[in-house]
Amino acid sequence: MAEQYVGLEIATYVIAAAIVLSGIIIGIGRAFGYKKLENFGVEEFFQTIVNAAIIGALAAIIELINQVASGIAEGCGTDKLIISQLVCQFTQINDAIFSLVKEMITLLNTIGYYQTLSLNFNIVTIQPFANLAAISSALSMQLLVLQAVLIAINMNITIMNFIGQNALGLILPIGLVFRTFFGTRRLGAFLIGLAIGLYLLYPSFIFIFPLPSDDIQNATAIINATNHKVYYSAVPVVELNDSNAIGAKLDVMSGRCFDSSSQECQQATQGLNRQDVDFVGDLGTILQKVNIATGRALVYLAIAPLLSLIITAIFVKEITKIFGAEFGLDFVKVV
Repeated sequence: MAEQYVGLEIATYVIAAAIVLSGIIIGIGRAFGYKKLENFGVEEFFQTIVNAAIIGALAAIIELINQVASGIAEGCGTDKLIISQLVCQFTQINDAIFSLVKEMITLLNTIGYYQTLSLNFNIVTIQPFANLAAISSALSMQLLVLQAVLIAINMNITIMNFIGQNALGLILPIGLVFRTFFGTRRLGAFLIGLAIGLYLLYPSFIFIFPLPSDDIQNATAIINATNHKVYYSAVPVVELNDSNAIGAKLDVMSGRCFDSSSQECQQATQGLNRQDVDFVGDLGTILQKVNIATGRALVYLAIAPLLSLIITAIFVKEITKIFGAEFGLDFVKVV
């Protein structure tokens, strides 16, 4: 620990000096019969021993949690630190959601094309897919939510990087130094609890929640397959004047012809598989898959950090009470 973090090495020197100073105070108190001074030295001695124990115990706890985290996030980067594992997972989710967003934008362009397509039959003009506006609005709303999720991911990555760089290397050593002195003991205890909570508890509780990666990749794959279906490609300009041909294609894409026994529909669907040409059915499936992926992503990237932050705050409060208190003369006598 001391070799990896300069701040902890400095804190170790301060703790060692405090132990020596406590021994000197105890000796002076006993030599001159100053009982209060002797008790003060004993109190500071035990408090300093606790600081030393925190460093030793923390090293073992961090190693254990890092091993567990590397097992949970197997294959995500080479660094076994729990913070690095979580940043790696956030980065992978960020890339997956970005791919999903790109596929959704392509799909919205296709929907917009068919949604505004009008057929002119001299007597009437119709828009068979005018109701796709509702699906387009739903997908647009999901797209906005995913943009917010991307912002949340990058915020989490920034926070994790800050914690990884400063929790053990800066905040914890400062807390140990402050806790060494009786006048700043509660402040030191707060900083110690904050460092341990942010570095261990905060990322650990996020790991408990299931990753949304599989659902995001599933939604992306389905939309990608839909975007690459030849039957959904835009109608060539030279055929736009043939309303009958276009109308037949739109009937097939709506799924209506597969449930109809009319001769026109049978001719239009001849040689076609419904799963390859049912545009409306595909859109319904896509809405469901994107809803699932968005919900899972929100839980992992918004709800999980919030609950973890609440648990961390409670932990920091309790640690501050424990490490910020004085042992008292009765405890010293028992020991």
